[in-house]
Amino acid sequence: MGIEAVLIGAELFCVTFVRDYVQFGFHCKSEDASLSAYTLPKVTVKGKQYAFADIGYRDALCGLINQTVEAVSIMAGISIKIKFKNSDELLIKLTDTEHKTLVEFAQFQCGDIVQVWN
Repeated sequence: MGIEAVLIGAELFCVTFVRDYVQFGFHCKSEDASLSAYTLPKVTVKGKQYAFADIGYRDALCGLINQTVEAVSIMAGISIKIKFKNSDELLIKLTDTEHKTLVEFAQFQCGDIVQVWN
């Protein structure tokens, strides 16, 4: 079972800002899951896209709390896109041309399921 099967229908219950990455907590059917984004994600809320340097970025990420995941799309080596039922989106790039020092771009964990993108 992969991230797509686990997250569809899950509710985002927290966004945690940790020094240089962001972690998302999801309440899934059987247990909670976490998705850590080591490349700072972009978020689209009500049709407006926000990146890390934008005013309102953190508020936009927190605005995803309590939303339910409708779809998950993973493009190998490119991105993880999570679409919520109200059409807001979270985009995590699986590359880092700016820093070039990252070993991992994202990590997902739910019980025994662990997936790492590097």
